[in-house]
Amino acid sequence: MGLLERIGRIFSAEANAAVDTMENASKISDQIIRELRENLQKAIEGEAEIKAIALQHRAEEKKASDKANEWEKKANDLLDMIDSNKIEAEKGNELAGKAAESSEEYKKQATQYSTMAKREEETLKVMDLKIKKIKEQIEESEERAEMLKSKAKTAEVSERMNKTLSSVDTDGLMSTLNRMEKKVDAQEFRAQAYAEVDDSTLSAKSEIDKVLETKSSGSALEALKAKRTPKA
Repeated sequence: MGLLERIGRIFSAEANAAVDTMENASKISDQIIRELRENLQKAIEGEAEIKAIALQHRAEEKKASDKANEWEKKANDLLDMIDSNKIEAEKGNELAGKAAESSEEYKKQATQYSTMAKREEETLKVMDLKIKKIKEQIEESEERAEMLKSKAKTAEVSERMNKTLSSVDTDGLMSTLNRMEKKVDAQEFRAQAYAEVDDSTLSAKSEIDKVLETKSSGSALEALKAKRTPKA
């Protein structure tokens, strides 16, 4: 095998191993949950930042509104002083006009801060929905991951068992067992046949002796009984 071919096979094996790792159901499901949790954390942090800005703008709105009311009150106080002749009309109107301008300026600032705060609060509503959705996705993913891990484990065990069983030639084993059984039966038949052949090949003298031997034991017993003296 050439060097380039060996290197190609190594790369191929590593690629297949990488694919197997990528396609591992448990690892992928865990990775998905981790990414969802990271997204949730980022969303929560972003929501907190926007909420802080919205609160700041609401505080600035209130401050500007309070200033607007303050300067409006000063303008009215100056007009009251004009009406009560406590200040010259020309001077009083000039000061009241400046106070009114300051009040209007602060009202514009309050409106701007209110607009920004409203926009941020709308963004927070959208983010809140997204955060809730991510939480639901995490919960669903965790449930599905547990189910997937269980199914993957079952599939793994089943695949391993089926792979093992598929490599075993059960028909061949049974065929071998049947052949061995027939072989033993044939051996038993041969043993029986040899025994019968031995009996059939006895010489005439041996066969006579064999028959007489069987009967002699009975004759001996009868002779023994004849010798016994009957009791009175």
